[in-house]
Amino acid sequence: MRPARIPALTAALILVAACSSTYKSKPQMNYYHGQNVPAGYITIVRATTAEIEFAIRVEFTQKQMYHLILDGNEPVAEGWFNTLRAGNQAYSVAMKPSEGRTFEVGKTYRLCIGMQNPEAVQMTSSNYPCIADHSFVFELKD
Repeated sequence: MRPARIPALTAALILVAACSSTYKSKPQMNYYHGQNVPAGYITIVRATTAEIEFAIRVEFTQKQMYHLILDGNEPVAEGWFNTLRAGNQAYSVAMKPSEGRTFEVGKTYRLCIGMQNPEAVQMTSSNYPCIADHSFVFELKD
C-alpha cells in the first residue's frame, strides 16, 4: 500500500511547485496596444513628477477599469478607477507612481486601460490587452 501513496504525494508536490512557480507578484507582461484613442479624448489636466491627472472622454460599458501608466512594458503607476462620468463629458483619474519612482520630464509613457488587474491575467497569459491606449510625452503642467 505504501508505494501507491508515494506517487500521489509526489504528484501533489509537483502540482503545488508548478503553480507556485508560474505566479509572480510582479508579473512580466506584454502590454499589447489597444485601440489608439483619438486626439482630445484623453487630456492631461495636471502633471507633476509625483502625480498625473487625466480627463478621459472615452465611454466604457464597465463601471471600473484598470489603468496603467507604462514605461515600455513596465508599470510605473496603476490601479482601478471609476469610469462613470456622472453627467460630465469626462471622468477624472489621478495616478501616482509606485513607491520609489517618479515621472520623468521628456520621457514617453503609455496610458493603458484594461479590464483586469495584470496579476489576474498573469494566471493564464503573459499578454495583457489594453482596451484603450494613449501615448504621451511627460511634461509638467499645473
